[in-house]
Amino acid sequence: MNSTSRICLLFWSKISIKSCILIIAVLTCISILNDSLLNMRLWNEDGTISSDDDVKLIAETIQEEPAPQFGPAPPTVPSGPANTVVLTTANAAFVNIAENWLASIRKTGIWPDITIIAEDNVAYELLKKRNDIRVLLPQYKTSHDLPIQSPLHRKFVNQRPTHIKKFLQRGLNVLFNDVDIVWIDDPFPYFDGNYDIYLEKDHHDKKNVLSTGFVYYRATNPSLLLIKELVNRIDKNNNNTSEQILLTDIINENIIPKLKVKMLDASKFPNGILNYYLDFAEWREMHKPVVVHNNWKGGRDEKIKWFKDARLWYVSNRTDVQIT
Repeated sequence: MNSTSRICLLFWSKISIKSCILIIAVLTCISILNDSLLNMRLWNEDGTISSDDDVKLIAETIQEEPAPQFGPAPPTVPSGPANTVVLTTANAAFVNIAENWLASIRKTGIWPDITIIAEDNVAYELLKKRNDIRVLLPQYKTSHDLPIQSPLHRKFVNQRPTHIKKFLQRGLNVLFNDVDIVWIDDPFPYFDGNYDIYLEKDHHDKKNVLSTGFVYYRATNPSLLLIKELVNRIDKNNNNTSEQILLTDIINENIIPKLKVKMLDASKFPNGILNYYLDFAEWREMHKPVVVHNNWKGGRDEKIKWFKDARLWYVSNRTDVQIT
């Protein structure tokens, strides 16, 4: 290659490098400008989302996962509150407990719009035979009776906020239930007042840990911001911390603008740490509970035994699934 050729090659290579740098700089400026305009539209000075249209824009712009396909409505027309979904999760090991939960709701005299996230194919096939609920099948599945606070149990529990977020993004209120719950009365009248989230304590001591097993989320801007922050923290913690600890931290840090939280009456919405297990008949007569959470127990068999002892077991064992 002669000297003239080398000079030409060097000239054009420098021009190409400069052009690439210029193009990258221009694209970066455009991206920053778009983000600034988006933020100007989404946020008020106090940090709140400016309108319902902007909530929709958030869902379309920064939604991490595809929206669930709801499919057709169940043939049974819901008789519960409008624009509200009652949500739970269940795998094959807990299908019979899910059936008991559904039977208890039926006994209250109302039938809200109910969706169950089936955590394996067996649960999906069993539950979809019903014509009065929706059943969705997520990507991650397990059929086992998972030990409480085990890494795999925590992984599946930590998926709940993502499910809840998808419904809130559609303007639907969400009443999330752990499946080891029984309804004795209609809980919706207790969600009174202008609050964004209604929930119960899990530890009734100085720790003040909140329970995520029975929570009512109104489809409001603060609720959506709360659940998005929870999903973000779960991702950052790589499932090493339970979602109830993370939710407790977020609420205690008071970082969600205008978030209004109501604690439910523990006598009406008791969980297992209150020792109502000892004599439930006496507790029921004294406190007239609305919803009973059979937590602070071991696995499936122990939970079923207590439900039966408390006369809160309403189904046969026809849906029992043997897990090997």
